[in-house]
Amino acid sequence: MKVLSIIFVMLATLVLLMMEVQVTKTAYCDEKVLLAECRENLREGGMPSAKCCGTLRDQQPCICGYDDQNNWPGVPKIYGFCDLPMPAC
Repeated sequence: MKVLSIIFVMLATLVLLMMEVQVTKTAYCDEKVLLAECRENLREGGMPSAKCCGTLRDQQPCICGYDDQNNWPGVPKIYGFCDLPMPAC
């Protein structure tokens, strides 16, 4: 009986952790946040700040879904400066 209780608690914890990860992934998709930190770098490709690279890292799964992403000629450079892989949009 004790083993079943432990297994149940472990499964419940796993489910809660998975739900938290899902919420975290969707919470960061905000183009305004990215533009607030990296607007000039996205347009011109200059050396980004550490804060811009951190924001880009957080926003990386979202980039392809942003309408303006095709109007950002600096994207390849900024990904290189931030040492991040380019998304395949």
